[in-house]
Amino acid sequence: MPRTAREKSHSGIYHVMLRGINKQNVFEETEDYEKMRFLLQQNITLGGIKLYGYCFMSNHIHLLLKEGSEPLENTMKRLASKYAVKTGDGSLS
Repeated sequence: MPRTAREKSHSGIYHVMLRGINKQNVFEETEDYEKMRFLLQQNITLGGIKLYGYCFMSNHIHLLLKEGSEPLENTMKRLASKYAVKTGDGSLS
């Protein structure tokens, strides 16, 4: 059974947490953090998101942001997907 949709914030400001499956590390090397930071900037620009703050930890990240021109769930899905999918040479697509 699908979960119920989250309630929308009246202010449009959200605390978002992305975590690895079973709390596994999502960042193993310094360049992993750099890739996520690059993709975060790229995707918040695309979504018209205002980023107030972020914290990257080895197995999860915290974001404080304001929803922009597209639904927040679209921006977050794109961000997580692009970080998770790697091309054949090991670089992010």
